[in-house]
Amino acid sequence: MYYTSVAKQLLQSFILLTILVQSMASEKIWNCWPVGHVYVSVYNNLPENTPPMLLHCQSRDDRLGYHTLAKDQRFDFSFCPVWRTVFFCHVWWNGKDIAFDVYRWKRCHSCVYDVRSDGIYEQKDENFVKMLSW
Repeated sequence: MYYTSVAKQLLQSFILLTILVQSMASEKIWNCWPVGHVYVSVYNNLPENTPPMLLHCQSRDDRLGYHTLAKDQRFDFSFCPVWRTVFFCHVWWNGKDIAFDVYRWKRCHSCVYDVRSDGIYEQKDENFVKMLSW
């Protein structure tokens, strides 16, 4: 009698644990546990009446394609980082091109970049700081 009671409690605990794990796995936050998603945005803040910019971003494992961005458009992506994850983007505009890292392991969780006529800016706190010139 004691053993059937213990077995019943174990089965109930197992079922509850299974339901809990499945519900947590369906939540987006748990898909990247324990480090969480990284969000990257690259904005076209180039002058009016100039050609659109062409953007290509990738990591060693993931190529995110080519994107043509008009003034004030942006390209966003997110991913689950693993140890030593690196993403970079390459921008072409008006006969110029530049490549830059948008993420290195533990650099940021929300990485925001502004492409301007004089170079690439990275958001630091509330301000944008120039990181590269064309």
